[in-house]
This record gives sequence, structure tokens and C-alpha cells, in this order.
Amino acid sequence: MDAASSEALAYLDTIAYGAPYKTLKAPSKFWVRKQTHKGSNGKTVSIPDADLTGKWVVISGSNNGIGLEAASQFARWGANIVLACRNLPPNSRETPPESAKWHVTTEARKAGHKDTSVEWWELDMANLASVESFAQRWLDTGRPLDILCNNAGMGSSPGFNKVFKTKDGFEIIHQVNFLSHALLTLRLLPSLAAASEPRVVCTTSCFHFPGIFDIPNWNGENGKTGQGGVQFYMNNKLYFQTWLTELQYRLLQHDEYKHITINGVHPGYVNSGVWNLNGSPRPIQEGALKVLAWFLAINTQQGSLCITNAATSLDAGPDPKVQGVGKEGGKGGGRYFNRIWEDTPMPHTKDRDCRVRVWRKAAEELKLQEKGLLDVLGLKAT
Repeated sequence: MDAASSEALAYLDTIAYGAPYKTLKAPSKFWVRKQTHKGSNGKTVSIPDADLTGKWVVISGSNNGIGLEAASQFARWGANIVLACRNLPPNSRETPPESAKWHVTTEARKAGHKDTSVEWWELDMANLASVESFAQRWLDTGRPLDILCNNAGMGSSPGFNKVFKTKDGFEIIHQVNFLSHALLTLRLLPSLAAASEPRVVCTTSCFHFPGIFDIPNWNGENGKTGQGGVQFYMNNKLYFQTWLTELQYRLLQHDEYKHITINGVHPGYVNSGVWNLNGSPRPIQEGALKVLAWFLAINTQQGSLCITNAATSLDAGPDPKVQGVGKEGGKGGGRYFNRIWEDTPMPHTKDRDCRVRVWRKAAEELKLQEKGLLDVLGLKAT
């Protein structure tokens, strides 16, 4: 980048988080509704089988729902799996991790993979110390990481209509659905870089379209939770899709990282545990949502295809002309997939000002510079 270009971008490094956006073209409400509605496409689909024999896959939130289905499919394809899940609290409605491990192992054996490794490692996304511990445990193995699936998430807040913070001091949906995955991904970059064609799959959502790009309310400072915390959910899906696009941009600037491909995916309208409303005082509302999902939504197997497709398909793979690896037909990363179809994300993801603000703010909250996690990728726009 020449001096003039660097100078032109310098304002992005210091601009106030709440300042007006100079280049962002906000979409119409009609377009937002249209794009959101696309996410409810319930067409039954399939994807080609893949050979993942000997590959290592880490998938968070893999004891339940689409995460468990995706882990099972990866195992059928011969991959070694690390189920990254929290140790469940009492009265949890999720599948116990040990049961999930047994199920995934059984699926691998049925497919003839007798030597496939399936492990459960504790990972609590509401606890940054747990994220750090998990990442270090993986790095200590010395294994290259072929596929990282940032899938864990929560659809509603234990505080319901009030801001609920973790012991780390962050609004819980903000931390679980976004911040912790950003930290995990950056911690595991050396291991991803050691793989031949590594991919990172991030479960974002079509609900990133109605998300509000509101960094001054980034951590619940101004409330505006939405019912059950749904506004925080939508906002953080938008931040996550924006952040991963900036990460891909930065990875491409460095020879040691440019072969890593990262994309965001929407599972579809899925009948899963996401409709268990955390902290909800309204069981009738929760029951109604579950009944609708039972009759109208796709099942978790169909929902999981967004993950397995982004992790293995040619289209979602690296662009050999840009990244130096992969096959012709790969289109690289920084993209958004509605189930298995690429679609246009919110324009914030393409606007460098928006992307750098998210990158800076996440770095500030997670103290990424102090931890040495931006030594290569950098903090500044240039």
C-alpha cells in the first residue's frame, strides 16, 4: 500500500465508534426484510460426500442441535473430532457431552472408521478463561487444525429483557455468540496455518440483517435488549459476520495465513434447542415458538448442512489464484452463505470503516494487542 492510500485510511484508526459513517450505504427496510425472509427457505437439500480421513475438526456447541449433526457427519466422513462443549449446568435441556461423544463415535464406527478419534473437551464460551485454556490445550497437541467450526451460541438471554453480564463483564449474548469465538479463532491461528487448506466456519444468521450496527451499545451500555435479548442476538450476528470479513481481508495480506478460508453461514429456520428461551417468564410464548418450529422448520440434519457445506464444498473453499491452495472453482472467504447458497450480506460487512470499528472494538475488549494476538494481523486499518 502506497503512502497516499495509507494516509487516506488513517482516519479509520481513530474515528469515534459512534461517529457517522462516511461511505456506508444503508440498505432499505424492504431489502432487509427480503434478505431476512430468504433465511426461512425450507427446501430439502443434500451435499456431496467428502473424504476427511485423518483431518482434525474442532466444533463448538457440538453436543446439541446442528452442531451435533455436523459433528456426526464429519465423523462419518472419517474426520477426527473434538467436541468443544461446556459442562452442562443442572436442569439443562441440552444433550450431555458424554452422550454426544458416544453418538458421534458410533456414527464413525458405523461408517467403517474404526480408528477415528472423538474427544470431548470442555469449552464454556461464557468464560474467557475456559476459551484460553481450551486453545492452549489444543496448541499443546501440536496438531494442525483443518476445520474450526465456531458454532456455539444462544438465542436468548438469562436476563430476558434486562442486560445480563458474564463474570468477565460482558453482555452474555455478546460474549457467547461473538467475542469468545473471535478470541478462540485468533488463538488457534498458528494451528490453522499449519494445515494445508484450513477452513473456519462461523455460524452467523439471517438475523444479522435486522441487526443494528450500534457500537455505543456494543455491550448493553444503553439497554435496547429487545424481547428476550433478541436485539443483542441480531446485533452480534451482524458484528460477527463483519468481523470475519475483516479477518479474511487481513489473512490475505500475509503469506503464512493467506491459505486460511473463513466464511459465515446461516443454518435456516431450524427446529432445535434455540427456541428454549433462557430466563423466559412466559412458557406460553416459548411453547408457541416450539409448536411453530415443529410444523414449519427444517430438522437439525438439514440445518447442519450449512456447516458441513462451508467446511468441504469446492465453492466455499480457497481461491487458488489468490490463496495459493485449493482447486479451480474455489471462491475464497469473507462470504455469507444462506444454508448452502452464497448470498449478499449486510453492506456493513463490505464497508471498511464498519469492519475496522468492529475489529478495533473487539481487540480493545479482549485486550488482543496485550496478548500478542495482533502481532501479525495488526490493529490499524493499514
